[in-house]
Amino acid sequence: MNIGDTQVIPAPTWIDPRIHLLDDTWLLTIFAILLGTVVPWLLSSLDINFVAACLGLLALGAIHISFTVVGKPARVGERRPVLTLLHIAGIVIVGFIWMNAGGLQNPAFLIVFALPVVGAIFLSRWQPYLMAILAIAVAGVVALAQAPELRWYVPGLNAVGASLAAILGQQGSASTFPGFYAPSAYYAVLLQVFAILLLACAVAAEYLGTIFERLHSHVDVARAEAERGQEFWTTLIEAMPLPALLIDSDTLQVVCASARAARFQDQESANGRPLFEVIRFSYPEMVQEAISGSGGVVPLSMIKVGDRLRATEVQVRHLAQPGRRFALVVIHDRTEEFTAHAALDVSGQAMLVLDSQGRLLSFNKPAQALFAALDRDSDASQMLSLGGMPPRWWEPGLTGRRKMHIEIGPRVYQVTCSATPLPGENERIYIVAFLPMGRAALGDRGDITAAAHLADAPKHALSNSTLVTPP
Repeated sequence: MNIGDTQVIPAPTWIDPRIHLLDDTWLLTIFAILLGTVVPWLLSSLDINFVAACLGLLALGAIHISFTVVGKPARVGERRPVLTLLHIAGIVIVGFIWMNAGGLQNPAFLIVFALPVVGAIFLSRWQPYLMAILAIAVAGVVALAQAPELRWYVPGLNAVGASLAAILGQQGSASTFPGFYAPSAYYAVLLQVFAILLLACAVAAEYLGTIFERLHSHVDVARAEAERGQEFWTTLIEAMPLPALLIDSDTLQVVCASARAARFQDQESANGRPLFEVIRFSYPEMVQEAISGSGGVVPLSMIKVGDRLRATEVQVRHLAQPGRRFALVVIHDRTEEFTAHAALDVSGQAMLVLDSQGRLLSFNKPAQALFAALDRDSDASQMLSLGGMPPRWWEPGLTGRRKMHIEIGPRVYQVTCSATPLPGENERIYIVAFLPMGRAALGDRGDITAAAHLADAPKHALSNSTLVTPP
């Protein structure tokens, strides 16, 4: 038995959800930069290096695709260094776009750096602090390259800033807002506030990461419990001692089946296949109606297996699951019972089966023709009352078999009473057979010794009968 082939819901392939969230964070960053750059450029004629900014956005798009490609590890922590390098490259590119989208004269753009800092929590708990320090460094490099006043404000940074300006091509660059001037203290305060806010974002990201990890661990436990419960119920269905199949009520596909259901299948594997391709019912409409409806019992349904026909009783019970609706189909083989009843119905003898308490258990069609109003579990002592005989005259005693003649209406019947013991019990069941005989078989009418009366008269005869001893 292969459990993996018979899951009610296939176990999902493990994918670290944090990588998906990191990828979504960068997608949000790309759209924020795109809208924050294009809208002011179109509506307010913001003077920016549009070509360089677009190249930076294309580079971020490539990083987003890279996250999608390499961000599906098979184990926790796999490829994390690659993801960290991609994250670092993305922050550097954001700094490049900010430099070409106004730089220090567009300070609101610095808010974008908060998104990758918060998203770094999906790599590890210490990553937000590393990315915050990196973002502060990138912003500081761009500020030193663009603002000579800032270099003069900090002693010893003049030469460094001049070198950065030469490397980044910011010497003598045109101002985004012509005539804009700010003292060096303005730039210093701007960078200080930016650094403090980014560190605050890193702390908030760590807190959110702690909550996420806690929730993620709860989800893992719940998923493991669900998979174990699913395997339990699947194993339970497969090990059922009856032919049983779990069916999707909407698609009529077999989800799983018990081992004993194979005796009714035309195909070796039933899982995932339509029910009526796996089992060939003579009247599939009745079974389909029970599956699609409210369930129930199909009392007699013929199933073709190879070149043989089996008489079965099909029971359908619905099982409710969140978002899905299943039907448990149990098949009871009634072939032996059906053939036995068919043989008894054409035997020409009226036969009654009684339990040790005198209740009617079963009867055949000739018995229905002989006695009126036969009903299972009815009291046979009233229906078969004979004058001059004990109430339970059909009990054969120690011999286990007794024969007598009874006249019912215009005909005489040879009555054979037999007893069959029940395994493990002292009680027995009794079979009473009425074989019709001609009057000539009785011999002399002087052999009649007692009169009898049947409480339920035959449908076509007189109400009084005669008990006759066998010759």
